[in-house]
Formats: sequence, C-alpha cells, structure tokens
Amino acid sequence: MTQKHDDDGVQRIAGANGEPAFVVLPVARYDALKKAAERDSAAATLEHALTPVPAPVARRIANGENPVRVWREHRRMKAIDLARSAGVGAPYLSEIETGKKDGSFRTMAAIADVLRVSLDDLAPVTDTGRKRARQRAALINSVNAQVRTLLTLVGGDFDTAAVRRAVTQLVSDAVSLKMQDPELAGWIDDMLESTRMVLDLIDRAEQDIIDTAQRARLSLEELVSGPGFRRKMAVVLDETGGDEARETGPEIIAELTRASAAD
Repeated sequence: MTQKHDDDGVQRIAGANGEPAFVVLPVARYDALKKAAERDSAAATLEHALTPVPAPVARRIANGENPVRVWREHRRMKAIDLARSAGVGAPYLSEIETGKKDGSFRTMAAIADVLRVSLDDLAPVTDTGRKRARQRAALINSVNAQVRTLLTLVGGDFDTAAVRRAVTQLVSDAVSLKMQDPELAGWIDDMLESTRMVLDLIDRAEQDIIDTAQRARLSLEELVSGPGFRRKMAVVLDETGGDEARETGPEIIAELTRASAAD
C-alpha cells in the first residue's frame, strides 16, 4: 500500500492496484461531514413525506390492487426487471403482487428501494372482508378438490389409506368453512354425515381384510401343525436331503409352527 497526504490534512491510502482504498482525515473534518450527511438524509426524508402519492396510484391501491404491482407499473418497470434489481425470484414477486404471499421485511425493503418508495407505500390497504372472502374461496376449492379425489379413489383401486387421508382433510376444511360461513351449515352438515358414512365403510372394509387374513393364518397353522403335513414334509426332506434332512426335518416343522404362532 502507498500513502499520499493532501494539504488539508487528508491522507489517502492506495491499495495494491494503485486505486484509493482508505481515507484518513482529522476528527473535526469527519464530524462535519457526518453532520452534513445527516442533514441531507433528513431533508430527503422530509421531501419524500411531503410528496403526495400520485392520484392514479392512490386510487388503484384504494380499490384493492396490490401496491407493489401498482408502483411497478407506475415506474414503467417490467416484473422481471424489478425482480432482478431487488434480488428476488420472479415467481416469488408474482406471488407477492397477487397477494398469495406476504414478502419478508428484507424483500419488501429491497423492492421499496428499487421503486424509490417507502415501506409504508407498499403496505396493502387493510380489507378484512376481502381477505375473508379469499380464505373462504380457498377453503371451498380445497373441499371440492378433496371430493374429486374421493370420487377418483373410490372408483379406482380403493386404497383405504388414501381415502382416509382425503376424508380427514375434507372434514378439517369443511369444519373451518362452517365456522367462517354459518350460512353453509346445512350443506356442510350433510357432507360431514356422508364423510362419516365413508369412514364407517372403510373401517368395515379394513376389518374384513384383517378377519380374512386372520382366518387364512389359522388355516395355515392348522395345516402346518397337522400330522399329515409333517409326514409329507418328512418324505420330501428324505428324498432331497438324505440322513441330514431326516435329522433337521422335525426342527424345520417346529420352526414353521413357532413362526406362525408368533405372527
């Protein structure tokens, strides 16, 4: 590094490439520069606060449009350009503009900086009615999706585990929807009654499968432990294994019986 002193007491330190890398200056000079910077920053903030929001922008935001999209279009920026400049993904920016996601503080601060507005300018207008309507629509869509899933599963392989999962999600969404919109209580109650019937059918179907498997296992145990099976197995072992097979045959029979009992 090389050093260079100015007449005003400022010392410039150059880096390896010869360009200035650091500046050393008297404390009084530093304090003066700092105060000047603070005054400039305050003036800029005041100027922004006193600058009214353009009427078209204010009107669109008041009508419920997303402030990020409104300001972006007001600045005549493409979404991809804003996303790149703010360091966010284009799909993420799209979800913010459509209201599907709320951007993090860091993301919104970066977007505000690119659009040359404050964070307050990007705050959406509070509209609990519209938010509730979006939540209601999302729940109704989810309920309809689960009903379609049930119809597909029942008409296909009838995977009882998958049907149970779909019914569980359907019941959860339906109960939430009923709490949000009591006017749908009659329709939702009928649907919940139908889901209970579906669960009862699944329980019976799974129990039948278990009963069938248990009956098959008992029959297999009776077959394996019967004297006829042992004699036949002993004959087979004699034909394939010789003297060694005769010695191990009874042990194999006992092991099969123990394994069946353990199941």
